[in-house]
Amino acid sequence: MKVTNIILAGAMALTIASCSNNNANKLDACGCASITDQNSEDFKKCKELRTADAKFEADYQKCKIASASGIEDTSKVSLNKGNTTGAIKPVEAGIYTIDPATSSIGWIGEKVTGKKHNGSVAVKSGSFKLENGVLKSGEIIIDMKSINDEDLTGEAKTKLETHLKSDDFFASAKHPEAKYVIKSATVKDNIQYEIVGDLTVKGITKEMPAKLVIAPNGTGASIAGAIVFNRAQFDVRYGSDSFFDNLGDEMIKDEVILKVLLKAKRS
Repeated sequence: MKVTNIILAGAMALTIASCSNNNANKLDACGCASITDQNSEDFKKCKELRTADAKFEADYQKCKIASASGIEDTSKVSLNKGNTTGAIKPVEAGIYTIDPATSSIGWIGEKVTGKKHNGSVAVKSGSFKLENGVLKSGEIIIDMKSINDEDLTGEAKTKLETHLKSDDFFASAKHPEAKYVIKSATVKDNIQYEIVGDLTVKGITKEMPAKLVIAPNGTGASIAGAIVFNRAQFDVRYGSDSFFDNLGDEMIKDEVILKVLLKAKRS
């Protein structure tokens, strides 16, 4: 098996990991990112810190992304015969077109009680450009009408998908597309990138960081990683304590995790 394939297999098996236990009881960015009880005093303090301090919020998002992607710690990515990602050649220069048929974006949402739902959303189109081993630009267009739940069946599945597409959540009929536009990228280790991009959901655009692995795959490329965004920033209000008080067990966490798994062909 090629090293590239092993890397992507590891990326496809990404799970949400907690930040280091050393930070769990500290009100630093990663400590806050590890808090799961949104009714706790520490969570309320963290929310105040995130609102008041833009740098703290940026660090918090980086911690959430690192936990979701596993890319920050390369030991979580299986490599053949002890190779490191630095030993893998970067994707060759050129323009790459994302193949919707072999690409997907997974999502995870969670209630304050710990109950989670997960699913996928289709990639409609996209491309990215590399020059001299550096990611220069890119765009991913997401089909919001394709929101799919994968942990339920039958009537419960249909009900949840309909609700997620409704005006309570992502208003898919009014806003059929979302997109992520890469503005800048920092190469960390040949195929690992820290991204700064603009995420547009429901017609609202906010700058969002991401972590991506872009690895050679034959004459094309495979992309895996994570984006963590705060749905409240995009006016997705249902069950959010950013808009409503006294939600109790009906509170749904604002953070939504997107797990990116894309394949692209060189144009």
